[in-house]
Amino acid sequence: MLTEKLEELENRVRLAVALIAKLKEEKLGLERRVEELQTVIKRQAEQVGALEAAQKTNREQLDRMAEEREEVRLKIDRLLEEIVRIETAVESGA
Repeated sequence: MLTEKLEELENRVRLAVALIAKLKEEKLGLERRVEELQTVIKRQAEQVGALEAAQKTNREQLDRMAEEREEVRLKIDRLLEEIVRIETAVESGA
């Protein structure tokens, strides 16, 4: 009976050792996967930062272009007003 119990205990120990070895392999695999995912996340964070910087630059350019457009529009309006004044002066003088 003692021999049977020792054999049973020995079998349990073998199973436990095998399970521990399997779990260690899985743990290493998971650690590698975590590292890979961290690398991916880091790259994506860098890309997001670059895209945000590019978006900010684009927004600034767009704002400058809108300001320049408004300035050009105002100059054209003034020139048109001046043309109307000149036409009126010419017509009244003729």
